[in-house]
Amino acid sequence: MSALSEKHICQVAFTALDAAGLREWYAKVFGFVKSGKVIFFPPATTRVQGIPGAWEKCSWLIDQQDYFQLEFFQFWSPRTRLKPDSWRPSDIGYNMVGIAVTDFDQVLRNFSAFSAKSAPNTFGEPGSRRTCVADPEGNLVEIYERDPLTAIDACNANVARPEIPAVVRTMRVSVPSLEAARQTYVDAMGLQVVEDFALHTDEDEALWGMPDARASRLLLRADNFLLELVQYSSPVAQPWPQGYSLADQGFMNIALGFRDGEDYDRSIAHATGNGMTANGEVLDIGIFQVMYVNEQHGFSVEMLHARKAFWSISGFNAQQPYVENEIEINATVDDVWQQLTDHAGIGSWSLFSGKVLRKGSIDANGVGCIRELSGAGMRITEEVTAWEEGRHYAYQLRTGAPFRKHQGDVYVFDDNGRTRVRWAIRFESWIPFTGKVTAWLLQWAFGRDLKKLKSLLEY
Repeated sequence: MSALSEKHICQVAFTALDAAGLREWYAKVFGFVKSGKVIFFPPATTRVQGIPGAWEKCSWLIDQQDYFQLEFFQFWSPRTRLKPDSWRPSDIGYNMVGIAVTDFDQVLRNFSAFSAKSAPNTFGEPGSRRTCVADPEGNLVEIYERDPLTAIDACNANVARPEIPAVVRTMRVSVPSLEAARQTYVDAMGLQVVEDFALHTDEDEALWGMPDARASRLLLRADNFLLELVQYSSPVAQPWPQGYSLADQGFMNIALGFRDGEDYDRSIAHATGNGMTANGEVLDIGIFQVMYVNEQHGFSVEMLHARKAFWSISGFNAQQPYVENEIEINATVDDVWQQLTDHAGIGSWSLFSGKVLRKGSIDANGVGCIRELSGAGMRITEEVTAWEEGRHYAYQLRTGAPFRKHQGDVYVFDDNGRTRVRWAIRFESWIPFTGKVTAWLLQWAFGRDLKKLKSLLEY
């Protein structure tokens, strides 16, 4: 694969009437994690986005990937125009995001709970089910039980945060010309054509309420993402509304993310040399380099080099209390798993001693098991809530610690005979302004415990 085809999609952006409310909905329905917010203002907004005098707030969510965010914009100026009442998925523009989930049924329950709507109809066989819903502002979301990237060779379906139960994988775009769109996204932007896999056919148009639609499609891939270009023959695709702006309600654009500054500079030069028009000179404020580029029919693509040292500022790392620890142990997965799930014997490598108060319903240490941990002046009870033998278990705090909504996830992965352990914790502190301090203490404590576990198993 050429250097130009090794692209990473790092953002899907929305323009919303209520960005905070929309972000909250995606967090509650899909389990995405909040990762900060910021205010943007002129002249940077004019230079980068091409929106004169724009004042806007922006907030983010992260998914399973290490360099991706959902981005929610709300404009104070100019005023956001509503999506037309006559809008259909065939209308020109970015029109549907696709999200793969780890627990399809739970997401449907979440949708019903937080949308005041019944769960939608599903299509496909168990294990490969799909459905389509509208978020509170009318944006279409396709939900996949199976990650579509797993069906395509050379795509990167790996995840960095398996404890987050969803990952953004696709974007659907209605275009006036497949050939022109191909020139934009393949020739200029460096995405690669998928020849042997179809994400959708005409039969799938019923999922979003267009059973009689007819269209031609071109599927493109990035390293971590699928972009589906659709040219409708019936119904006739309606053009952008007169005076269309990125500040209008709906999907704003996608972003190409670069990990290397030189690669970014080369790609900007390549895009603008192959038909794309930049809104101005690249803005570099140290935290990131950024510029929006546009093609002839009005589609915008952000090109972003977010420097990893500043991801906590630019919204690519969690900002709610979130603890992540990983370690590699020179031992088999079975041996590591047995130690990690021996709740009564946890004191051999942890600061806490343990005992089992109630055995699990199927596996003694599995779902339903309640353990008590004692140490550091605390007595904590936790319940095992998820169990995949030899791979993953999850637990939730029940009593005894100064925080709530404590969710822990423990994963083990085979790595050529060695074992990689990931221990991630999310929580809310009920003592104001203590979240970051508590997270630091938990980071230290669990890091220490994993190092001791490594020593125990290796030596």
